[in-house]
Amino acid sequence: MVFKPTLSEEEVNRRVQEIKDFITKKGGEILNVLDWGLKPLAYKINNFTHGRYFIIEIRSENTDLPNELDSYYKINDDVIRWLNIQQKAKKETSHAQ
Repeated sequence: MVFKPTLSEEEVNRRVQEIKDFITKKGGEILNVLDWGLKPLAYKINNFTHGRYFIIEIRSENTDLPNELDSYYKINDDVIRWLNIQQKAKKETSHAQ
């Protein structure tokens, strides 16, 4: 997700915590949170040329969670872009010796 570049560090941390709480409330598990920092956007979004990038990796059995996250991001004015991606579970392979 990408936050507005005008948010203070405290506001960003509060928004990230709100999103993490939303995910866990809906049955998701937070695996990893990556803060990529302030980066230039490929094109202007809402007159912003930069955004604060975050990646949150989650696991969930709730198949509705991606749609619920989309709805949550749409009503959150501080999130200017987001993308939900489903990763296939890695197959565990045993190495015969």
